[in-house]
Amino acid sequence: MTDVHAMRGTFAKPLSTNGGEAVVVGYDESCEGANALGWAASHAEAFGLPLKVVYAARAPESATSRVDVVRAENTDRLGRAALVARRGADRAKELQPTLKVHCQGAVGNPAAELVMQSAGASVVVVGRRTTRPTNSLGSISFAVGAHARCPVVVVPLQTHLQLGPGCPVVVGVDGSASSEEAVLFAADTADRARADLVLLSAWVRPSPEPWMPAPTSADGRHDDVVAAVELEAAGRHVRAAVSLVREKYPDVTTIQRVHQGRAADALIEESARAGLLVVGSRGRGGFAGLMLGSVSRDVLRQAEIPVAVVRRGGL
Repeated sequence: MTDVHAMRGTFAKPLSTNGGEAVVVGYDESCEGANALGWAASHAEAFGLPLKVVYAARAPESATSRVDVVRAENTDRLGRAALVARRGADRAKELQPTLKVHCQGAVGNPAAELVMQSAGASVVVVGRRTTRPTNSLGSISFAVGAHARCPVVVVPLQTHLQLGPGCPVVVGVDGSASSEEAVLFAADTADRARADLVLLSAWVRPSPEPWMPAPTSADGRHDDVVAAVELEAAGRHVRAAVSLVREKYPDVTTIQRVHQGRAADALIEESARAGLLVVGSRGRGGFAGLMLGSVSRDVLRQAEIPVAVVRRGGL
């Protein structure tokens, strides 16, 4: 079997060690890829980071077992992949003339390539496919969002608002470690874009299962009592997040929001007036083997603005 990864360096230009971690964008000359490229170029420029444009061509499903034939097919695909990546890099330079841009073509699974690139990236940016139903998430964006070692931004086809003054960053908070990582990423982004930061926590009024006995005053678990506890916890999570932001990013204007209802619904509603929505990969209800929690999955599928999923390195 041909070692296509050994061939990857042929057309790659190494990143400068002085530029810090790169913003990596998956590009494929589609409308979705072009939107992702534009967002990634703006983000890299704002953060003073280089941009790396990556295009991966899928390996041919060849019926032959001859190593020389497979190698020739892969070499040809790698060359064409490099040309696509170069065209994406040229487009990024047109959008941001002062930006340091690098490109790389590869042969293999696009999602796997971007996940591998994420190990040395500050953020990975991908477009969200629109050829599927509107509430669906493309396989590449889902896989990269679930497995990348750095934050992932999924950019929808229609992105109307530009992040900046009057167009805030919205972040979901729930007191989890993943939420804290998301808050720091959101605050950093808001600081660079000179945008406000909306910190939102949601709570849900409990609804007992049909087979459970109705609460009584004796056990002190009235719905109103439980709801008050949930409301207080949501407010506490927001206040703690605000304190963290003010400590790390004192110039960022923070706006506190506490919503009753499903977290995903509240975030999507709030994001209608925002430029970026940020969530952790999993919240308090998640567990170690869960790559994407229900909230992050739902907002990735439904939000009409770029969504950043923040998770810590490693699996």
